[in-house]
Amino acid sequence: MPRATRLAAVALGLLALLPLQPRAAQQKVELVNGIGLIDYSQKPHFKVGDWVRYHVTGSSETGMHDDYEVTVLIGGEERFWGEDCFWVETWTEPASGGGRAVATLMSYAIFDDSLPVPHLQLYARKMISEVSDDGRPVQNVMKRPTGSLTSRKPIGERVSMKVDTVGSDTVSVPPGLFQCKKVSMQQGIATTVDVGDSSLRTEVRENRLIYRTPEIPITAVAREDIEYSIMRKVWKIGHSEEGPMRTMERSIGSARLTERGQNGHPQLVPEYARKALVSSAPKAAPRPGPPKARAVKRRTG
Repeated sequence: MPRATRLAAVALGLLALLPLQPRAAQQKVELVNGIGLIDYSQKPHFKVGDWVRYHVTGSSETGMHDDYEVTVLIGGEERFWGEDCFWVETWTEPASGGGRAVATLMSYAIFDDSLPVPHLQLYARKMISEVSDDGRPVQNVMKRPTGSLTSRKPIGERVSMKVDTVGSDTVSVPPGLFQCKKVSMQQGIATTVDVGDSSLRTEVRENRLIYRTPEIPITAVAREDIEYSIMRKVWKIGHSEEGPMRTMERSIGSARLTERGQNGHPQLVPEYARKALVSSAPKAAPRPGPPKARAVKRRTG
């Protein structure tokens, strides 16, 4: 996904997927992967064909603007390498026209993880972002980076996260009026590198205010407000207290639910997977009924 000002695209849950070094050249958001939008805090409350659509807007102090729609669809289910998985297909449609799609196969095991967002990469099994010349989806198996197999540090350990409930509020969006719980999420990451006789520290911060309700499938989000910033500090080695922290980039954005529905039709998910899995669990044996009453013979004279 192009970094751009990142605006709401990252704030919709993709912080853990992407490196956080700022790009020299800013670009508009062209593609969002919706696996970070899924509500993993409870058991799956969606079925194949369910979909939600959000209108995302944002602007930065450097003059960049974003305006696009993101549709997240549960495109199917597949048993892959012995795991039950579900396909998440995401369509990103800029207001200026055009659009792109991506589909990712996610393991249902992620719903049992206590830190699902930092560990998103561990549960992605396959990805489709293009089709072949004959129109068939090109599936790429997701592999962990080689270094992560030998590192003792857990994935996402550098990302700090603070989540807190800050009350409730009523949110009005096109699909209706929802009573929501307000959740504050603060995420951040910092890196320090030595360049010559100086040190460079970069801090990336993201503050999100999320309006959540279980009435909305897949994401449980009616609205989300986002603030994103990049700050940098340079100092001579051994004089870390002297350099000021400067704001390099700051952007704000919002995402609002515009539509939701059922029986959606995926564009990239393979035909064979566009259906719900049939449970392979053995059927339970019928429970025995109550014992039959024994007939009692009556004695005659």
